[in-house]
Amino acid sequence: MAEPTDPPSPAPDNALPETRVVSKRRWNISLVWLVPAVAIAIAASMLVRSVFLTGPRIEIEFKSADGVEAGKTEVRYKEVVIGKVVGVSLRDDRERVVVVVQLDQSAARFAVEDTSFWVVKPRIGTGGVSGLGTLFSGAYIGTDAGVSTRSRSEFIGLEAPPLVLRGEPGSIYVLRANDLGSLDVGSPVFHKRTPVGRVVGYTLDADHDELTLKIFIEAPYPKLVTLDSRFWNASGIDLTLNASGLSVNTQTLASIIAGGIAFESPPDGARAAPAPDNTVFTLHNDRRNALAPPDGIAVPVRMSFDQSVRGLVPGAAIDLLGVEIGRVRSVTLDYDAKSKRFPVEVVGEIYPLRLGPVRSALLRDVHNAGDAAVVEQLVANGLRAQLRTGSLLTGQLYVALDFIPGRSRPAAPSDDGAVRMPTVPGTLSELQPQIAEIVSKVSKIPFDDIGRDLRTTLASASKAIDNLSPEAQKTLAEVQRTLQRTQATLESLDRNIADPSAPVQRNLEDAMLELQRTSRALRLLSDYLQQHPEALLRGKPADAPVPKR
Repeated sequence: MAEPTDPPSPAPDNALPETRVVSKRRWNISLVWLVPAVAIAIAASMLVRSVFLTGPRIEIEFKSADGVEAGKTEVRYKEVVIGKVVGVSLRDDRERVVVVVQLDQSAARFAVEDTSFWVVKPRIGTGGVSGLGTLFSGAYIGTDAGVSTRSRSEFIGLEAPPLVLRGEPGSIYVLRANDLGSLDVGSPVFHKRTPVGRVVGYTLDADHDELTLKIFIEAPYPKLVTLDSRFWNASGIDLTLNASGLSVNTQTLASIIAGGIAFESPPDGARAAPAPDNTVFTLHNDRRNALAPPDGIAVPVRMSFDQSVRGLVPGAAIDLLGVEIGRVRSVTLDYDAKSKRFPVEVVGEIYPLRLGPVRSALLRDVHNAGDAAVVEQLVANGLRAQLRTGSLLTGQLYVALDFIPGRSRPAAPSDDGAVRMPTVPGTLSELQPQIAEIVSKVSKIPFDDIGRDLRTTLASASKAIDNLSPEAQKTLAEVQRTLQRTQATLESLDRNIADPSAPVQRNLEDAMLELQRTSRALRLLSDYLQQHPEALLRGKPADAPVPKR
């Protein structure tokens, strides 16, 4: 049984309450947690950088990954790095290579539809050598920024750099040609043998069998391309051997090797306005055809020659009084059943527009009946065709039109509408019978009989000299002695006059020296009298005495 406890004694009235101490709980952070905290902060900053500073990721397809390495190859625009290759892989069909590129946030606007990508590496082509800087820095992916607003993440890379970048100052023009020749993408364009542009592309139109070329003229040279500019193929060496002789024309060594195009405005025309972009021009084969006056409508003509036309080829000139107004189109052999002969029919084209003011005057005479009526009017006035030799070196012929007196008659049209041009024998065909006649006459000269008579005459003269009389022989001896004395006299005269040591030569030299001294003295006297004219009256004053030292 427990003992009862004594009740607490009551507190005195002035006693203070008991103080109770309450201790606060403290958080003790260990240094072990500092490292994870820093790592979390770094990860957060990297996450923010990845979100706000990293741009879109795109894929570019190439035929091969030559020179491209993941983590090393850069993507550049105007030599500024805007991204880096982060992966290279093959397509499932193993035909193409996919290059994954991580662009910077500042280059996000490059991921649009019309942006172009290509691998920059050393290249040698008709346009020159490019990419030599990558020999040391390595290949990189070049970029041509697009202007579209539609985003895109997959691209087809170019296998070669574009020849014209967006924003490059200059203009593009279109040329239509029948033959490409040695032209290629990158071939230069010349003006007065100065490169001013390049060929940037060409296509072959299968429907019309026509070539279309695009050329780029660099600034500030587009102002040189006017509406009347003429373009021609300046590739290689233009070597022409025809009835006009031998002509050689070329631009530069680059055009000989890689081809080229040249253009020029007609020298006798007024300055035309500059041509706008994408203006279509015709590409001629050579400079002569390009700068030739406009042909206009061609009038076909037929000519029949009863002589050999060896040396006359299609394309030969047809000229009127030295002015080329047409060309030969074909040369064929015909048969005349009545005369049993084989004339040669030549079909040509005449361009009346090349007659200039003559055409206008003739059109008034025929009441504007047409260009064919103009040619018929010329034939009615005596115009005839004749074959002539253009060059003795080549032997080529051309058709010369000339007015023959007394040959006026109306022109007879042919079945196909061509004008029948009358012909006259050529100068060579007229010369051949004359040469044959001269040769025939020369062959009738008895050269053998003349030779025998000459030998007989010389033998008779020799015998006559041997049979001279004594008086004649004395005369011959005297003539011989006279000739010997004459020769001795001439030799003596040569020694006394022509020899440098002869007295005559020495006396002549002394006389010349005296004449020279006299001339010098007269010149001194003349100079003195000009300065002192009073000496003519007073005489020359005495010389001043020389001062003594």
